[in-house]
Amino acid sequence: MALVSQTLMVLSKDDDVNMPLSNGYQLTREMPPLSTIGNTPIVRLSAASNKAQVELLAKTEFSNPSGSIKDRVAQRILAGLEAAKKIKSTTTLVVPSSGNLAISLALLSPRHGQYKVIGLVPERTSEDRIQLLKSLGVEIVRTPIEAHADAAESQFSIAKKIATDLADAILIDEFADAANVEVHAQETAEEILFQCEGRLDVLVVGVETGGTITGLAKTLKSKIPGLKVVGVEPEHSSIQDGVNRSSAWKVEDIGGNFTPSILNKTLVDAWIKVSDQESYSTARQIIREEGLYCGPSSGSVVAAALRYSESLSKETKPRILTILNDTGRNYSSTLLSDDWLLEHDLMDEAMAQSVAYHRHEKYRAASVEELQLPAAVTIPPTATVGYALDLMMTREFSQLPVLNPTNRKLMGYISLTALTTHLEEGQAQESDLVSKWMYSFLKKDKSGGPRPKYETITPMTPLSDLSKFFEKHSFAVVTDDERRWCLGVATKYDLMTFLNRRQTGGRSF
Repeated sequence: MALVSQTLMVLSKDDDVNMPLSNGYQLTREMPPLSTIGNTPIVRLSAASNKAQVELLAKTEFSNPSGSIKDRVAQRILAGLEAAKKIKSTTTLVVPSSGNLAISLALLSPRHGQYKVIGLVPERTSEDRIQLLKSLGVEIVRTPIEAHADAAESQFSIAKKIATDLADAILIDEFADAANVEVHAQETAEEILFQCEGRLDVLVVGVETGGTITGLAKTLKSKIPGLKVVGVEPEHSSIQDGVNRSSAWKVEDIGGNFTPSILNKTLVDAWIKVSDQESYSTARQIIREEGLYCGPSSGSVVAAALRYSESLSKETKPRILTILNDTGRNYSSTLLSDDWLLEHDLMDEAMAQSVAYHRHEKYRAASVEELQLPAAVTIPPTATVGYALDLMMTREFSQLPVLNPTNRKLMGYISLTALTTHLEEGQAQESDLVSKWMYSFLKKDKSGGPRPKYETITPMTPLSDLSKFFEKHSFAVVTDDERRWCLGVATKYDLMTFLNRRQTGGRSF
């Protein structure tokens, strides 16, 4: 079930932000013209609110251009450097970061002079974000996750050395830069005041640099009496206490093994540590139940908010705001991968059971032979394209296996879509032989190496394996164990028909 969250308020260019708020406070800062950075919506997490009996809200910072809250910081840092005339087109920005700030700076670079960016990112940074950084032209230096900030091999120490050794290089240290606090105190906080009409009981923020929580708490606490601010970090993180310990957590964008200098801990009323499993499982729940594509750290923040809500009186239905830092789209190989989550034991029991059912239990050990596929309709390589098209159109096939007429060995297949496209573009003629346009199972790859390895699908192949095969392929050629004989062609539709037939006692679609 996917519940689309209800949008509370979105700032627009025509909004009057000098209007008095319902609690008597008034915003006095003029809002800048509507831009693609900032003015992010606040939404109600409907499923979570109902479960916790509170009003649980989320500010969707993943809707910024790069997909993270760091766009705000990057914009403020670049503006400050330009105003101070400390930066020019030949400047190199050296950025120790978990990844998002380097992405934001590289994304904004063309608008500010096309600066070169060197990103020093920990080994836990997902491959998806590494590829994004590379596509933006960022030079990447990976650093060990267990290195303390003062260690010679830490991202900060290496960044300082690079910035010192390179001509015209500037170290961008978001862990110490006051701009990281100011942008949230002056802009993000006032957006929240306006969107929530000054009514808020609890603010829950994930902590890495300390800039977001310090800036927001500084402004919001001065405007909202009694506001409680909750800081969130992973288990084994030591931001709150500064104790050097193992950095053995997987969640990105929050946590650290030291206390950042810009973090004002006196503004934080409570700290909550969240396990990796709870973080990833909650993030997946948010995606599935709320329809919000947020990253793992957002799962940490929402999990902490739900835990903190247990200590609150439900009589007045307290309003809790969470900050969802970045997008889940940058974690396709981790957060969005069932295989990765299973491998690292990051699914909660309900999620693990659901995945196990959909992968295995619903097939009840059935194999391909139980699909009751009709005998394969095949075609020789010497047939014409015109004949192949007529056969596929008549029989309503999307593919046809191609067999050697002498030994009946499977050679490859032809595709209706591909043949039609070749004909429409004038590349193929109906008189051409099928062998010219078939996808061959026999050819070596283009580099001259060995032929590609194909997964063998036989009548004994479990349907759970066939279902996995269909995650990457549109059809399967069923053969004997030695791939000598073509026995049939299976599609996802055949699998769906089988399941429906089993559930309805023999009736099909």
